Amino acid sequence: MAEKILIVDDEPDMLKLLSMTLQKKTPYQVTITNNPVEALTLAKSGEFELVITDLKMPGLDGMELLDAVKKSIQIRLL
Repeated sequence: MAEKILIVDDEPDMLKLLSMTLQKKTPYQVTITNNPVEALTLAKSGEFELVITDLKMPGLDGMELLDAVKKSIQIRLL
């Protein structure tokens, strides 16, 4: 089973570029979303080895997203 990467960016062109590059150059399965709230739900599933996120996004910025993902992982490990 391929390891998974989650990419989050509010710019569709950047999502497409990153996704295409990673899929061509790596064996990873790539999931993309332009919605940081959806990304948090996806990341909480624990299926992803890596989250790549834009820093400035509406609603939830990249640092807030990573902090929330980190907290959800810590809770799951307890």
